[in-house]
Amino acid sequence: MTQFSQWLKDLSAEISTLASSISGIPYGHEISALAVFIVFLVLRTLFTKIVIGIARKLAKRTINTIDDEIVEVSEKPVNFLIVVIGLSLSLKVLNLPDSWQNVTNPIIASLYTYTLFWLFFCMVAPLTRALFTVGHRFGRRINEDLQHFSTRTLEVIIVVIGLVAILEQWDLNVSAFLGGIGLAGMAIALAAKDTVANLFGTLMIFTDKTFHKGDWIQTPDVEGTVELIGLRATKVRTFAKALVNVPNAKLADSPITNWSRMTNRRIKMTIGLEYKTTADQLERIVARIREFLANSEQVEHPERVPQMVHLNEFGASSINIDLYYFTITTNWEEWRQVQNDHIIAFKKIVEEEGSAFAFPSRTIYVENSSNTPLS
Repeated sequence: MTQFSQWLKDLSAEISTLASSISGIPYGHEISALAVFIVFLVLRTLFTKIVIGIARKLAKRTINTIDDEIVEVSEKPVNFLIVVIGLSLSLKVLNLPDSWQNVTNPIIASLYTYTLFWLFFCMVAPLTRALFTVGHRFGRRINEDLQHFSTRTLEVIIVVIGLVAILEQWDLNVSAFLGGIGLAGMAIALAAKDTVANLFGTLMIFTDKTFHKGDWIQTPDVEGTVELIGLRATKVRTFAKALVNVPNAKLADSPITNWSRMTNRRIKMTIGLEYKTTADQLERIVARIREFLANSEQVEHPERVPQMVHLNEFGASSINIDLYYFTITTNWEEWRQVQNDHIIAFKKIVEEEGSAFAFPSRTIYVENSSNTPLS
């Protein structure tokens, strides 16, 4: 911190010296420098209209869209680079004293460094998409969430390296500066403990491929559809349409049910028949329900998944038939429609066999031991 404070004092002194010597620059140099800068501003406009315009047309002729994205994202950094070059040459035309150059040279170098890393930053997203597209073509399924995570990670790395590179232009010993923060660095490290844990949680989610964007997941704390897997947290949209942010460290340590990876969807129901239903009627009803399920195109074959239709128990007010089978579709809306159609079909079978559905009832027997009328 002492070195950084000394650097600020030196910079203030240089600026004071610069201000005091401004009257020593000839007016001819000032006009020439201004003219050079204006020329480069005009060149920037021409570059945008001509060079960038030609690049856009060439990019549109290709099949992929990556080159179109690269042209678009590189336009602003390149335009800014032309302005920086113009400013640099203008300062050279001014032929500034050494006291000025001690300040202007690091500024120009910092602007060049900033522009370079700005261009790198803008290139990350399209180049990452290009790499993942190549992976898809070679048969490697790489989900969108991993692409987003990789892009954000590279962007953070570029920003950090860029800041260090800019500080180096001012002859700052970055290592000494970072080491000088001492206890503050330890405090930051302790405060960032949860952030680091969440980053590792994110890596575990991607490595294990527990879920992807759009999956329906359920944990002890939340249930809903995954909207985004971020660096720190995962956004889950609940069925009540609320958005829940779950820290990735907690999510990675929780038991997760991924309902989107169901191979089939289960239907489980009980049909309660009246007690006056005969044994023959019960056998026919069970047989017809089994036949219906075996012939249904909406039901998964019993060789692949369990399929059971059995008389289950003598209930309090009904003889119960237990149904347990799976549909081919896993779509929730389609599954509900299948269930709807099957309930209607089962009701027709019961009615055609001369039986009926039972409903909760209770018969009360009153014993009159005194032979006295109750009313």
